[in-house]
Amino acid sequence: MAKQYAAEQASSGTKKLLLSKLYTDAPVRTEPEEPQKIITAGLAEARPVKDYPDTFFGRALRVFRGEFKTLLKCMLFFLPFAAAFIVIFAWFADYFEKLTLDGIYNFMGGIGVGYPGGGDSLSESVGRLFWDVKEPVLLMLGATLIFGSLGLAGNFYCAKRSYFQDYYSKTAKTFWMGFVKYWWMFLIAATVAVLIGCAMGTSLIYLLRQQTLGIADAGAYCAVVFSWVFGAPLMLIPMVMMSLFTAYELTFFQAFKNAIVIIVNNPISVCAVGIASAVPFIIFGTAGMIMGVIVFAVMLLAGCNLYALVWIAMANRGMTKCHQRKAAGDLAELQKQRHEAKKKAKQGEYSGAAGGYAKKKTKQQVKPYQNPKKKKKK
Repeated sequence: MAKQYAAEQASSGTKKLLLSKLYTDAPVRTEPEEPQKIITAGLAEARPVKDYPDTFFGRALRVFRGEFKTLLKCMLFFLPFAAAFIVIFAWFADYFEKLTLDGIYNFMGGIGVGYPGGGDSLSESVGRLFWDVKEPVLLMLGATLIFGSLGLAGNFYCAKRSYFQDYYSKTAKTFWMGFVKYWWMFLIAATVAVLIGCAMGTSLIYLLRQQTLGIADAGAYCAVVFSWVFGAPLMLIPMVMMSLFTAYELTFFQAFKNAIVIIVNNPISVCAVGIASAVPFIIFGTAGMIMGVIVFAVMLLAGCNLYALVWIAMANRGMTKCHQRKAAGDLAELQKQRHEAKKKAKQGEYSGAAGGYAKKKTKQQVKPYQNPKKKKKK
């Protein structure tokens, strides 16, 4: 993959690495090798190495198909972390709506013909639906996503080992190994992402409520614009960080800085992956309960593993791209320094023995000989 990207850079011209001072050039994490199973005396279990393509996202798709059964076994251990989300979405949201609004409204008032009693305002009812039901449900779903991020640590660890062909057959042990190592990193990054997402969703729900009541002002529109304009790019940072945690030898803060560098130097692929990752959540927010349950089932069977592999491929592409640009920049700087040193050496301004710069010697003019015994003319 690195060779292919180097060839692409050579053909298109190498660009300078932006924010190079924040970048940490780190290798892929080396994982502990799983002990080989001894079948008979002197004969160990075979470990086939599959030939996957060198392209980043193409490799992710091929690994997804080739390691589907193994990754599906790992997903079984992720299921308890995701169960709370489907309970809130498929059952409690509807129950909470009935509990809050009672489901009883009278919209027949004011139609004439002597209809007794007053009536309820449709706009006020819909406004209550947005703010008293949709908003709390959104925050509850956000809390379940934070809890589910704990399971992402094991899921991404298994996906990373499959992507880089670090052989493993004990899926349970591998999943919980990744959970123990990285749960706190995923918890922090996912919490930040969920808080940003909840702020964006809250501003939108508030605007819809104000529009329904006919009292939407400039502040409600500005809240949506600013929260989405600034929130959407900020959500890319924890996304890239989570793709780096299990894949590269980086600390939490190094992953944070590298995520910013990757986004700046590789914006198209990062934004594309971010938009694709938001599709399931858009469906959950706009589609009905039946469609949401179908999407949830698809995500458990295949989607989460596919997204994990795609995120790791995005991180691999970004790190490879930044590595190539950094190496090219370091080489160009070294060549520039050597060229300047040779140029100054030719001019006689550089002294290798002294280890520094010396002033250029000037030739003294030869004075004509004068006899000291000869008296000077007065």
